[in-house]
Amino acid sequence: MHRKTPISTLVYNTLYPAPAPTDPPSFSAHLSKNLVGEVRIETATFYGSLDTIEARYPGLNYAYAPHRKRLGRFPHHRRLFEAFDRLGVTESEILGFCRWEGTLWARERYERDEGVKVRDTTGMEISEWIDRRKHRLSGTKGINVKTDIEVEIEEVPTAQPVQSDAGAPVDTEMQIDEEGEESDEEVDESVGFELNQRLMHAAAMREQGVNMAMDPEWEQYLKEAQERGELDIGA
Repeated sequence: MHRKTPISTLVYNTLYPAPAPTDPPSFSAHLSKNLVGEVRIETATFYGSLDTIEARYPGLNYAYAPHRKRLGRFPHHRRLFEAFDRLGVTESEILGFCRWEGTLWARERYERDEGVKVRDTTGMEISEWIDRRKHRLSGTKGINVKTDIEVEIEEVPTAQPVQSDAGAPVDTEMQIDEEGEESDEEVDESVGFELNQRLMHAAAMREQGVNMAMDPEWEQYLKEAQERGELDIGA
């Protein structure tokens, strides 16, 4: 693409459509006053100093997006890139136009004149990225977790409710008390029956003229009854 008006004039008119007295009168003046200073600041910031050949000839490509991003932090370069985009300047036009300190053109001229190749060390310490996740996944068969849990349950015997004939539970304590009372009554009845039998036998023997001694158990009962006042012998 051949332009009738030089790119420098088009860019300058885009940057300064109505130049003020304090504005640079031409693009060359703008370059010397504003752009070269920003290039030096960016180069010193990026490399740390200007002691190396690489730092003195950084080879900034104004058509290369990463370089444009670095330089675009400065106001005059940001306006320059906006002018390029507004005018539709092509990559080849940019490379042919940007011929000043710090650009790719300056590095290539130095290499041609000196017969050397400027070594670009940017990113050399960063090795090629290798996806090691596949190796880790292929070398891993999986994680097996085995858990053995043993639970020992000790049965504690509990009192089982006694079922009645009707099927309802019966209070065993009450049943024991009732059984105890019944057993006491049975003992009293058995003792009284036995004593009564002995007394009747002794009375029958006395009627036959046999001298029978008083039953000791009956004698003890009469003594205790008299002491309690339940029996009046004197009457």
